[in-house]
Amino acid sequence: MKHKLWTLSLFAILVACVPPLSSSSEMSVPSLEQSLPSLSSEELEDESLWIDLFNLNDFHGALAYNPNNDEIGITRLASYLNTQKDANENSVLLSSGDMWQGSADSNITRGRLTVDAMNLLEFEAMAIGNHEFDWTDTVIEDNAGRSDFPLLGINIMDKRTGLRAGFAQPYTMIQRSGLRIGIIGTIGPSLESSILQSAVQHYDFVPYGNLVKEASQFLKEQGAKLIVLLNHDGSVNPEVMPYVDVVFNGHTHRYDVSTVQGKPVFQALSNGRAVAHARFYYDTASDLMTYMPSMSGVYTFDTLYEQGMISEEDEVMKTLYQTYLDDEINVIKNEVLGTADGNFSTSQLGRLAVETMLTYGLSVDEDVVASFHNSGGVRAPIASGEVTYGDLYKSFPFDNELIIAEVTGSELQWWMSQNLLMRTIPNLGTPVASRTYKIISINYLTEKHWAAASDYPHNENTINNTFEYVRELLRERWLEDATIRSSDY
Repeated sequence: MKHKLWTLSLFAILVACVPPLSSSSEMSVPSLEQSLPSLSSEELEDESLWIDLFNLNDFHGALAYNPNNDEIGITRLASYLNTQKDANENSVLLSSGDMWQGSADSNITRGRLTVDAMNLLEFEAMAIGNHEFDWTDTVIEDNAGRSDFPLLGINIMDKRTGLRAGFAQPYTMIQRSGLRIGIIGTIGPSLESSILQSAVQHYDFVPYGNLVKEASQFLKEQGAKLIVLLNHDGSVNPEVMPYVDVVFNGHTHRYDVSTVQGKPVFQALSNGRAVAHARFYYDTASDLMTYMPSMSGVYTFDTLYEQGMISEEDEVMKTLYQTYLDDEINVIKNEVLGTADGNFSTSQLGRLAVETMLTYGLSVDEDVVASFHNSGGVRAPIASGEVTYGDLYKSFPFDNELIIAEVTGSELQWWMSQNLLMRTIPNLGTPVASRTYKIISINYLTEKHWAAASDYPHNENTINNTFEYVRELLRERWLEDATIRSSDY
């Protein structure tokens, strides 16, 4: 296909610099020399310091300004964040993961544009999220090498070595006006199931309670006065709360300003629709760090817009973004495919997708009787009017390949009972348990069988990988039909 970005093959991460796992499956903390950047011996000169921590989570490559979806966009985010940094030199920019994948702008560049934007803003650290694995560890390694900040994942283990993944640092330490801040990164121990299995097959996200405890103690021994946890999960393990001062969560795209065991916990929606902010006051005389709840919060698009904080674009960021658009993005993103007659919700797009999948499946194998797609794989609606390839990318950002496989009648009944997006041939009726059928599905679903043999059952010996994407099929269909009516779905 003209625009298809082929899935990258996995490769082994051979570099590791940490001790082996203990019997409890949680690893020892590496030594100072292996893990921390060199820090100055600058003394705390001021009697007091204000520390402002700003965090983005689940940005999903939402670089474009999209007020219709409350997406601030990178040029206006840069204006806001740079203004905050100018107001307080002790500001810190952080991310709790899922930054690269999700839009044509970022996907076409495999996250390079997002990384370069974060470098320009001087982010200090980013936790690795589940969607960082969508393009395999090859791209994580490439982007880690490109980043001026560390990618953190203290509990991401490489099954092949028994060591932490080579691209994942456990923590880092930074300094503001002589005050040291320790930053630890974690990912939810159950989130392997939300990743394409072939992309995560070599990795295990182990429980992180003891790891965070040991890391916090180590960082404090090295002079950290503030411990920040970047946690790519919707909730945090309460065991770690005595050892951290603030948590920035991610993954579930929620608005969250709360406390756990008296410590602040934040999550700031998704797609750059909000920014989390935690302010701390440090008194040098008493050596006390105090969280300031009245000066902290999650600031949404509406809040920032009403305050005039995102009305201007940062010119330097605008130049970076425009260069990428001109050089490699717009020629793909701005291709006009046709027209949407009416607004398409994600549910309607899902129904359009499985219908198109079934038609394609039958063109490959006339024995295909049903198509399946997960609803979570359809990420954004499409508005009535002109439809571009970039619109399709936003709605179907995942590079999941379409698989045709054989199932028994009882297995087909299982698939049909899973609340998936589904389309069957007319008059299929109730599948006969003893008969065999063929289905077409995305490999995100079929590969779940790797982790649990009882899930998404099929005959793995019959797999036919078409190497086709739903997004590409819908592009072809829109080009052919010119107009597709939402009311048909």
